[in-house]
Amino acid sequence: MASVSCKLRSDVMQTTVDVQLYFPTDLPAEVGNQVKGVITLLHGFTNCGDSWMQMTAAERYAADNGLVLVAPDCGNSFYHDMKFGGAYHTFVTQELPDQLGRIFRLPREREKNFIAGLSMGGYGALYLGLSHPELYAGCASFSGAVDVRYMFEKGDRALLLPVFGPIFGEDLGFPEDSDLYALFERVSRLDAASQPKILLTNGLEDTAVYEIRQQNDRLHAAVKELPLAHYRRMEWTGVHEWNFWDRSLVYAIDYFLENGYAARKLADWRSEPAVTGCGGAR
Repeated sequence: MASVSCKLRSDVMQTTVDVQLYFPTDLPAEVGNQVKGVITLLHGFTNCGDSWMQMTAAERYAADNGLVLVAPDCGNSFYHDMKFGGAYHTFVTQELPDQLGRIFRLPREREKNFIAGLSMGGYGALYLGLSHPELYAGCASFSGAVDVRYMFEKGDRALLLPVFGPIFGEDLGFPEDSDLYALFERVSRLDAASQPKILLTNGLEDTAVYEIRQQNDRLHAAVKELPLAHYRRMEWTGVHEWNFWDRSLVYAIDYFLENGYAARKLADWRSEPAVTGCGGAR
């Protein structure tokens, strides 16, 4: 394995951006010695790209499947070209893959590129993935804050403005191009081969503060009747935390690659150890 922490210069933002990378250099024999694809991992609000590497087994899951991981630091941008801040949409979808393609020769083919994220990054993965179905073969949201308009309607403006004002402006105007409902509808009009795989996961108990389950319920109710060729939603017991997102990543890899990986990992997790002791040990 090779874990690389680098700073990439962004011309569009006139600064450097920290990016964490994982390369599966010691692939197991059953995987082979060729990189199967790239997953861009998007972090949550107040987190950074390091969080994915530190708090989950993402690197091990990537090694099992011959995947490169790319985890950029994108601040609290909701992955937008902000009104008052960085152009993170452009950076993640254009500058980042361009630079990584030149420096590390990462594959650029659509069928080998996927994007996933948690919470704010869950929204970001759908926002970027559905905005650019020509770039990503799959996008996955884990506990995603997927209904920003709902948060605007339910929230206190005094609390919302410091978070969303830098992104959308002081009037908190929410453009259609940022609305996942509109993006889902737009993608559903594409032919099946041009639609990305879409995965939503959320915990059944993830209801406090941001009402993540309710947000995902609302979005699912609106899009489930659309002619989406590759759409899946998964729910299980869980709240807004890393154990849930770690498991979600396994399901996303399985869905993207269609290789039965989730079943193998579930068998590992369910395997009961035989416990023995010695002497007076009990």
